Amino acid sequence: MTVSDYQISSVIKTYMKNMKDRLEHVEKTCETSQEEDNVNISEEGMKKVLFERIGEKVTERLKKHEKKG
Repeated sequence: MTVSDYQISSVIKTYMKNMKDRLEHVEKTCETSQEEDNVNISEEGMKKVLFERIGEKVTERLKKHEKKG
């Protein structure tokens, strides 16, 4: 089966058109979704998170020292 130049050209044109349409759709989606998110955590909440992280780190270090000893 032979494929003519016209058929190849037609496929390429269709592909390029579809890609341009997708690109335009993605650009429109990105423009509308570029809103800035803000997260507000209370001082007490931050302290709680910080203490939990410190506790986890200390626990990890203690476990490492127990394995070595």
